Amino acid sequence: MTLIEVMVAMFVFAIISTLVLSSLVQVLSVNRASSMQHVAANLAAQELERARATTDLFALTSEERAVTVNGTTFAIDRDAVWVSESDDQAACGAGGGNLRFKRVNVTVRWSGMSPSQAPVRADTIIDPSQRLNDPSTGTVLVSVIDAEGFGVANATVSLTATANGAPRAPVQTDAEGCAYLLEVARGTYTVSVSKLNYVGLALDPTPKQADIAVEAGSTSSLGFQYDEAATITARLAAGSQVRLPTNLPMTFVSTYGVVTQAVTTTATSTVTQRTVKVHPRVNYRIFAGNYGRNTGAECTAPDPNAWPAVTLGGVAYAAGAAPEINLPKRGSLTVDVPMGTVSVRGQVRGLRATAAPGAPGDPTCASTIVHEFGDVSANSTVVIALPYGTWALTDRNGVAVSGVTVSGNDTAVANVVTLDPREVVP
Repeated sequence: MTLIEVMVAMFVFAIISTLVLSSLVQVLSVNRASSMQHVAANLAAQELERARATTDLFALTSEERAVTVNGTTFAIDRDAVWVSESDDQAACGAGGGNLRFKRVNVTVRWSGMSPSQAPVRADTIIDPSQRLNDPSTGTVLVSVIDAEGFGVANATVSLTATANGAPRAPVQTDAEGCAYLLEVARGTYTVSVSKLNYVGLALDPTPKQADIAVEAGSTSSLGFQYDEAATITARLAAGSQVRLPTNLPMTFVSTYGVVTQAVTTTATSTVTQRTVKVHPRVNYRIFAGNYGRNTGAECTAPDPNAWPAVTLGGVAYAAGAAPEINLPKRGSLTVDVPMGTVSVRGQVRGLRATAAPGAPGDPTCASTIVHEFGDVSANSTVVIALPYGTWALTDRNGVAVSGVTVSGNDTAVANVVTLDPREVVP
C-alpha cells in the first residue's frame, strides 16, 4: 500500500469516526433531554398532589421553589388563583361574584435547558371541601398591594360595622396580600388596613374605605395600595432660624390628589426641620401652607407653581416652582421647603397673620386662613416664616402691627405683606 493510499484511508476513517461521534453525542443529548422532561413531569405531578392535599384553600397560594435531582436544579413555579362565578381570575378572587374554585398551574424548568425545549406544564382545579359563601351572610375580599403591584403580607385588615352589621375579629393578609372575610353579617362596614411603618396613598398609616355594603349571598371586593413608608425630612424656610406658625400645615400634591398634614410647633419654636412619612415611588410637589380648590376655603397662594411669570416695573420674574421629589422604596431624602419671612419688632400680644387680598393676578387665600405665632416681647425683633401669599399682621384683638419689614422681592405696606416666590430672570 502506497503512502497516498494510507493517507486516504486515514482521512476516510476520520470522517466516519466524526460522524459516529456526532451521532453518539446527539443520541446522548436527546436521551438527557428526555430524561429531564420525565423528571420535570414527575415534579409537576407531585406539585399538583401537594396542592390537592391542602385542607385550607385560602392557605394555598402561588409559590416558587427549587429542587435538585441528580445534580440538576429544577425550578417549580406554582400559580394558584381563585375563580369566581363570572369565570374571572383576579388577585384574591376579586374578579366579581362568589368564589367557586381555585385553579392551579404548575410550570417546571431546569438548568441547562436548550432554547428549543419547552418547560413542562400541568394544571388542575380544586373545589372547596365546604361551601364558602353562606346564603344568609356575605363575603368581603380584600387585596393589599404595594407600589410595584406585589401583595403585602401580614397586614391587618379590620372590618368595623357602621350600620347594622356585627363585630368581626381582624384578619391578616396572606403571602399574596389577600384577606378573606367569610360569613359577614348583612350591613354597612368600614374596612381599614394597618401595618407598622406602612402608609397609603393619602399618607394615612391606616387607610380606610367606608360604606362597604355587605348583602346576604353576595361578595364585596376592594383593594388598597399600601407600602412601606419612605421618609422626607423637610427643612422649612430652608432651615433658617425663624419662628413658625403654631398651626402650620404642609401640603403634598401628587397625581393621586392633594394631601395636607398638620405640623404642630410651640409658639416660640425655631426648629424648622420636620420628618414626614410618605408613600414611595410617587412624585410629590411639596410646600408649606394650606391648599384648597373648590372647598369653601379657596387657597392657592402657598403653592409656588400658582404664581405665573410676570413683568413688573420693567423687571421680569420667572414663574414660581415648588420642590418636586420622587422617593425610592424605603428611601429617605432631605428637602428644602422655601417660605416667606417677615421681621416684626416691638411688643405684640398674640401675633397672627390673616390671609388678605393680593394684587390683581396674584393667587390668593380665603380670609378664613389664619396663622398664630404667640407673643413678641417688647424691644425685641422676631423673624417669622409664612406660606407664600398676602397676609395682614395683627395682634390677637385684630389691632394692626407696626414695625414690619420684609426683604428681597417681597413687599410690605403698613401691616400687610406680600410674600412672593418668584425670582428675577437673570
